[in-house]
Amino acid sequence: MTAHLTAPPSPQTAAGKSLSAMPCCALRVLRLTLKRKWFDMIASGEKLEEYRTPGKWILSRLEGKEYDRIEFKNGYGPDVPCCVVEYLGYDLATGNPAWGAVPGTLYKVIRLGRVISLHNAEAIHGEKGATKP
Repeated sequence: MTAHLTAPPSPQTAAGKSLSAMPCCALRVLRLTLKRKWFDMIASGEKLEEYRTPGKWILSRLEGKEYDRIEFKNGYGPDVPCCVVEYLGYDLATGNPAWGAVPGTLYKVIRLGRVISLHNAEAIHGEKGATKP
């Protein structure tokens, strides 16, 4: 038996399509790994942008691509904390130093929407071998 999940109501893709009508397998997900401090800030809804130095790797994932969500992981492996957030696009810009940006440095600034889900959150609090900062 295959389960078909749909996105929560109201969010839309950059093209204006309702995510609620899209089956889970049709969602376009950008997957990124974060250090614990930034992961915690994003998972709490405090940090609204993610900064990446505009190198070949991140450019290959952003330029010419569309996403619906971002899956942030704090570490590697099957049981690490994972947070799924709405993807609102990206720009080339400077960022907020309180959220990890170096003043005057240009980044690919990935704009984040609401937190959709949080998995293995107990690992963040040290109950399942959380990753270090």
